[in-house]
Amino acid sequence: MNNTQSDNNLFYFNRLTYITPHEVALAMNGFDYDTENDELTEIQLKEVIRLRKAITRNLQLINEYKNISATQKVEANLVLTAAYIFQREDIVPVEIKERIENALQQQV
Repeated sequence: MNNTQSDNNLFYFNRLTYITPHEVALAMNGFDYDTENDELTEIQLKEVIRLRKAITRNLQLINEYKNISATQKVEANLVLTAAYIFQREDIVPVEIKERIENALQQQV
């Protein structure tokens, strides 16, 4: 079986139990969650940083995560649930939307 690089990236992303807001922001923008910042253009990095800040702020509403940073690992379903409201139809890959939806259902 011939797997594409994208399929491999999603394979790992979908199975992570702990993830950072930065990794989720990358995935929501269509990048591999493991992409290095220097691999992005200035505009792409700016959008990833904007999204990761928003996700981090949502997580900080939970007392236990009040001092969380965008690069700190947190239980994946919590980070994905915090990211739910920031999904954009024209940007977020379908597979990532499905993972976020699954995380949301597990939190309810």
